[in-house]
Amino acid sequence: MLLVDSLVVIGLATVSLDTIHETDGVQERNFWLRNAGADTIVLRQGYTSCGCTTITFEQGRKLAPGDSTRAALHFNPQGKGGDFLEQGTIVYGDRRQRVEMALEGTCITSDETLMRQFPIQISDEVRLSTDHFDLGIMHPGERKERSVVVLHRMPSGNRQELLPIVYQVDAKTPKGLQHIDYPIQIHSSIGQYTHTIKLDVLIK
Repeated sequence: MLLVDSLVVIGLATVSLDTIHETDGVQERNFWLRNAGADTIVLRQGYTSCGCTTITFEQGRKLAPGDSTRAALHFNPQGKGGDFLEQGTIVYGDRRQRVEMALEGTCITSDETLMRQFPIQISDEVRLSTDHFDLGIMHPGERKERSVVVLHRMPSGNRQELLPIVYQVDAKTPKGLQHIDYPIQIHSSIGQYTHTIKLDVLIK
């Protein structure tokens, strides 16, 4: 039981969906709330941590001491992959207190979504989130960092790896628009790959 001022969630405030597939569709779980305080409260509004999640409850409902009501969180896994923790919040009372509920789990991404998220194919087993960055305007000595996400597709399951891309402008770099070749090394279970990341930068 999670106590937040006078409104409590009966049971678990965070419900695990365990492992779901993106193609499973919208997941819904119910939460029961009880007014454990001494005064009547009003459920005023609700919001969630992500557009993939919605919350439903009786907005404007008055809860006398001891009264209970149902709220529900709806999680849409479309376009989501990996671990997730999505929260729903209800604002209540004259002091606008808040009570939170959450859904957590792991979403297995469909092949179609994976192809959109990792459009750069290195091999049948390795794909990249991108191979081009526009670093904008930089000055000599300035340093910027970006990241490439590598998708390793294996029979035992997909794995993602974050590769940092760090570029610092050398004092000898000519001014103007530069197209920099930035090689990266990718180590997979079946071999090693070298790929070039393109960096566009305007040196001032």
